[in-house]
Amino acid sequence: MMETTTLRKEEEESSLQEDENGAGFQGLYRSVQNEQVEPIEAKVTGTIPDWVEGSLLRNGPGKFEVGEDEYQHWFDGLAMMLRFNIHKGKVTFQSRFLRSDSYIKAMEQNRIVMSEFGTVAHPDPCQSYLGRFLSVFVPRTFTDNCNISWMQYGDEFYTVTDGTLMRKVDHKTLETMDKVDIADRIVIHSSTSHPHTAPDGTVYSLGSRFSLQCTYNIVKIPPHDPEIQCDPLCNASILCAIPTSGIYPSFYHSFAITENYVIFVEQSAVINLLKVLYAQIFSKSYMMGLEFRKEQPARFHVVRRETGERLLDIYTSDAFLSFHHINAYEEAGHLVIDMCVYEDGTIVSSINLKDLKKGVVPERFGEARRFLFPVDEEQVKHYREGMNSSDFLPHFTGRTVLKNDGTIHCTPAVISDRNAEFPRINYDKYNGKPYRYFYCNGGELNQMIQKVDTKTVTSKGWFEKGCFPSEPMFVSAPDSTDEDDGVVLSSVVSVREDRPSFLLVLDARDFTEIARAEVDAEVAYGLHGLFVRE
Repeated sequence: MMETTTLRKEEEESSLQEDENGAGFQGLYRSVQNEQVEPIEAKVTGTIPDWVEGSLLRNGPGKFEVGEDEYQHWFDGLAMMLRFNIHKGKVTFQSRFLRSDSYIKAMEQNRIVMSEFGTVAHPDPCQSYLGRFLSVFVPRTFTDNCNISWMQYGDEFYTVTDGTLMRKVDHKTLETMDKVDIADRIVIHSSTSHPHTAPDGTVYSLGSRFSLQCTYNIVKIPPHDPEIQCDPLCNASILCAIPTSGIYPSFYHSFAITENYVIFVEQSAVINLLKVLYAQIFSKSYMMGLEFRKEQPARFHVVRRETGERLLDIYTSDAFLSFHHINAYEEAGHLVIDMCVYEDGTIVSSINLKDLKKGVVPERFGEARRFLFPVDEEQVKHYREGMNSSDFLPHFTGRTVLKNDGTIHCTPAVISDRNAEFPRINYDKYNGKPYRYFYCNGGELNQMIQKVDTKTVTSKGWFEKGCFPSEPMFVSAPDSTDEDDGVVLSSVVSVREDRPSFLLVLDARDFTEIARAEVDAEVAYGLHGLFVRE
């Protein structure tokens, strides 16, 4: 359909290299100039199954220039929200910029007013010299530019970032509502934008507390009770506080849960709080505080979901950086933990907008890896007696052993034949449980979406020249019995003059295109989102 290609592995390199010369990363950093406040009908080609009823909500940086100012990093653009509503095979589209304080002040003053992760705001030209001098000693206001993802608490929806500020949004009109600071409820100074929701509605999140002894705090939010007149965070509590292994806290963006455990990975990328303070005082980028320490192994902290008790065994792996967990589950007294992994921290600095606009491609992309650690006491005992992972799970192609220093160390297995990022699974039925498939972005420029079979370590990819598919979202068919019985949705940004951007619908089983819905409007690439059944 319409020059779509389902790629075989041997076709990938030549196809994507050809497209790189024409498109580069334009689809990722192109600023959206106009909102589409009122829903417009899309042109549907193909057939969307009748059971696909609901809205694909997307969020991400959508505006990278304000007046003569430009944001410096891909993570920094002003948040834009998208909504593709699917009803009886038809699709409507709408979009709005998040009315954050950062956005409102920027529009009022026609310049970047609030600093972001990799961008420093310039001093107010109307401020007196004395005011500018004194402002050096006043802490910056952290941004509420919540441009990473959406979160749902009960029947309420929020846009979020990795800070503690969230913005409540009407998910049907995309109108910005209240600002909520998680730190007003729980003493934390940062929060993950990837929480987990258990089948009973309990939400698990993660936040760091910065002090002389920093901690990672696992947050538990009970199911939303509509009869209680307060926001869903008012009954949140700390399930477990994990002390940092070193002086500075680790960088993280996500974590994993299984039926009985919460897994937090203390990575080799740390946040140097002294450098963050220096950046704050001397108007430098916060990004300078992120350091990758290759000599520092990654540590896997395991906590029992029921009690908050932390397992005392020390689980480690060679140094790495990761943004996204894929899934985790329990098997034969072990934890299986799948993640998208980078061998160093260069990916963060390499996606600055200056280099992307020059067509400079990051040298390394994420690789899907599987880690394995024993958690059953009897199994741990066997490791101490000289056994290793091959004695218990011979199909695991990595290796987990007990080292002389008493740590249990894992050399992970690779579970995908292509690079992988922005992974999604059949979350409702398989999160925290044994699974086989995940869906992700991949290819040389992440211009593909793909279905990965972790059992055979093979993948099927979808690619179209001049198009940038977003994070793929799996939507299961009603009463499905197979893990991959459903569709995959992706918001695709086109940089071609002869083709508008569109919503892509793939059959999740064979990864073939069954429909697309083209929109006569500007579409931001975005980062993450969710599908809301309606």
